[in-house]
Amino acid sequence: MKGYIEDEEFGKIYVELRWGMTSVRFTYHPDGNLLMRAPLGVSVADLQRMVEANREQLRRLPRPEGVAFHMGQTIDCFGCRVVIEPQNTHPGYILNRWEGDTLHLCPHASANLDDDAVKHTISKVIGRAMEVKAEKVLLPFAREVADQLGLTPAGFEIGRGMRKLGHCTAKKVIQLSRNLMFLPEPLVRYIICHELAHLTHMNHSPQFHALCDQYCGGQEKALERQLRQFRFPILK
Repeated sequence: MKGYIEDEEFGKIYVELRWGMTSVRFTYHPDGNLLMRAPLGVSVADLQRMVEANREQLRRLPRPEGVAFHMGQTIDCFGCRVVIEPQNTHPGYILNRWEGDTLHLCPHASANLDDDAVKHTISKVIGRAMEVKAEKVLLPFAREVADQLGLTPAGFEIGRGMRKLGHCTAKKVIQLSRNLMFLPEPLVRYIICHELAHLTHMNHSPQFHALCDQYCGGQEKALERQLRQFRFPILK
C-alpha cells in the first residue's frame, strides 16, 4: 500500500506499507522527498509518531544528489543567473563567460549532460564562477545586513562548503560559503543572521536561538525548515 503524509519540516513524505515488516525504514526518494517503509496496518497517527521519534536521525540522513542539467536551462542565483547553452567549436570542453550578471555555460552540443562525469564538471565550473561572483555581490550584502543590525564582525570571507554554509571564527570573522549564491535571498539573509548571532553566543543555546530569531524577524524556525528542504542545483 502506498501513499504519503505531510510533515511541517520535511514536507511530503512518501509511505509504503509492507507485509512482513516489523520496523520502520527511511530513505530518500530520487525526487528528493523522504520515503518511509513501515509495517502494514499502522495508522497515520502511528506514522507521524515514527517520524517524530526519528526526527534527529532524519535531519542527518544524506539527500540524494538528484541534479539534472539540460541545454537551455536557466539557474537563478543570488544576484545573477546561469544559462546552459550549446557550443559547436570545442568538443570535449565546457566554455564559460560572464555577460553582465549572466554566466553563459557552454558544453559542446554533443555532450551527454546525463553523464555523471559531465555533471560533476559542470558543477565544478559553476561553483568556481560563483566563488568569484560571491566576492562582488554576497559580501556587500552581508556587510549591509550587519550594518542594519548594528553589528561589526572582524570581517567576511568566502568559503566553499555545501553542508557548512557559514561559520563564525573565534576571531569574529564570518565565513560564508560560495554556495549561498544558489539560495533565495531570504535564506541567504538567514544564514548571515545566524552567523552574526554567533558574535554574541558562540554556541546553539536557547539564548543564541532567541537572538537569531530576533535578527530574522521572528522567522528563524520557518527559515530553517525551508533551508532543510532546499535542493542545490549543482553536485557537491
